[in-house]
Amino acid sequence: GMALALALLAAMATSVAGSSERVLSELEVKQLNRILQGEVSKNELEIVLAQYDEDLSWSRPYEKVTTVYCKGGERCSEGTERLPNVGREGHTFLHHIVRNYDNLAAWTVFTQAGEPTEGYRGHAAGGGHMLTGASFDDYILHPQRTTKEDADSFFLFTSKLHLPTMQHSMRTSYKTVEGQQVIRPETLPPMCPAHDSLESSGDAWGPYSNVQWLRSFVAQKCGIEEGSLGDALLLFWDDILQSTRPPANIVHFAQGARFAASRARIQQRSRAFYEKLLALVVTDEDPCMNYVFEWSWYYIIGAHTSSACDVSPEESTQIWEVQERVLQASSLGLSGLSGLSGLSGLSGGVSGGTTTTTATATAAMTTAATTKAAMTTAMATTTTTNSERCDGSTELSFYPQSI
Repeated sequence: GMALALALLAAMATSVAGSSERVLSELEVKQLNRILQGEVSKNELEIVLAQYDEDLSWSRPYEKVTTVYCKGGERCSEGTERLPNVGREGHTFLHHIVRNYDNLAAWTVFTQAGEPTEGYRGHAAGGGHMLTGASFDDYILHPQRTTKEDADSFFLFTSKLHLPTMQHSMRTSYKTVEGQQVIRPETLPPMCPAHDSLESSGDAWGPYSNVQWLRSFVAQKCGIEEGSLGDALLLFWDDILQSTRPPANIVHFAQGARFAASRARIQQRSRAFYEKLLALVVTDEDPCMNYVFEWSWYYIIGAHTSSACDVSPEESTQIWEVQERVLQASSLGLSGLSGLSGLSGLSGGVSGGTTTTTATATAAMTTAATTKAAMTTAMATTTTTNSERCDGSTELSFYPQSI
């Protein structure tokens, strides 16, 4: 009752699940109190949880504004909405947007169902993808924050990726190894860290690394030759996202796919746009495109007018030099790829509920007669033989365990 709600409020008013001493503002405390007392409706705020069978006890204070989509079959609890076990969290988020497009909450938080603990150290070691110094409350209370970088969405970017080469950089304040020492900030971390650790007390972008296994894994998952993967990602950007490419072709994203957005921001894109993306992840348990979606949520949700984070001149030069070396060393196998105008074949989605095996897709990609449609079919319909659970989370981390 009221006593429990007030006790929870007192415990949570310092934010970050007890791990931060940052005090909430008066407006934030008032809103949190309304949420805990059940005074906030789903028309105002909705939390979308993508669940398989994760323990949801951490989310109980927010249950009045929470919608749980469960893909665990008989493991699903009463009161959850069951979905087929396909497409991971990308399918769940897009399903929610498409189904509720005309009735979206004023503010929606999208998250995997695991407890939002700090960092991520791989599937075995765990971690709830939360940036040090932030809390789940920060995603819920963003509309009440008096100073904010983006009024219509809330992202805390922890990774960045150079699309043509898949060179990868991590935020240094994001915990990825046991015992990693991270300075806990006194204020909410910014959306983007500094370019140099000397600028911002250790919260900066780390150096780029060439994660070869990542290129190999994604190429195999998508049924595309490694040398052609960067081109495929850029074509996806041009014809499916239909967005201006980010500066230097570097995308910034939140590892773990947690973000929040306003109704107005989401509705900058049409329902048909989200339906098109949803069609790409409705047949496989672990589809290629969900990995691409995780990198792209900032750019998918709404018609963004600016880059997620800025790119330094030095970074841009460094990256393009890397790109040139990698592409020169690659055997693309797609001689006509540079002349392709885009991935228009992908917009039709997956028809007939059929899938194409990775071997078949790869063979199709490497023939002299490879076409744009064949390439997009490979990305959209490559199936998986993975027998492990395929729930709301991206279990196969994109990042080396020792990074």
